[in-house]
Amino acid sequence: MRQVLTWRFVAALGAVVGLALFVNAVFLGPDTVATVIGKESPMERRADLVSLVLETRQSEFGVRRDGTTRGRLTLALAPDRREITIYPETPGEVTCEQLDEFGQCAVLAGLLGDTILWFALVPMGPSFTFELPPIVSLDGGFATLVNGWRVPYATIIDRRCDSPAESFSEFLELVGRDHRSVYSLGERRITAVVC
Repeated sequence: MRQVLTWRFVAALGAVVGLALFVNAVFLGPDTVATVIGKESPMERRADLVSLVLETRQSEFGVRRDGTTRGRLTLALAPDRREITIYPETPGEVTCEQLDEFGQCAVLAGLLGDTILWFALVPMGPSFTFELPPIVSLDGGFATLVNGWRVPYATIIDRRCDSPAESFSEFLELVGRDHRSVYSLGERRITAVVC
């Protein structure tokens, strides 16, 4: 009968245990992948569609606590009354309380072809503008907002705030998140910030 506990077998077991301890020390330290991924940061979402909502048709539509929809919502969009439908389980948010009234809401949505990946229905303001969350950064023609939305911005952003900043990046450093951005449907981009 052969001997089971040879020195090679014990060395192999020791190597496996040593490797397991090494992997544990390297990958399960204070900044593990799980901890870094777990840190809350908004999902970046590019607004491919921004439009005035002319009218809506609902079928048991609502937004659940988890941010996904139930039921269907069909939107007729300006200027040609093109229709898009938001289906159940689509991530989104609705802050426009006058959804059933003509021209009182705007929609921002991420698209894949004609399919809506995410959406937001926001209330319209004066002169075909509406307010969005604060801008965090500007990059490649898109403003990244606090909530992760990426929206086009104008070459010159009108700053309607009392700030001595000479550039918009300096403005962001001084004012931080104490502002709201204003999107113009006429220009199809963020044109101003207000404090």
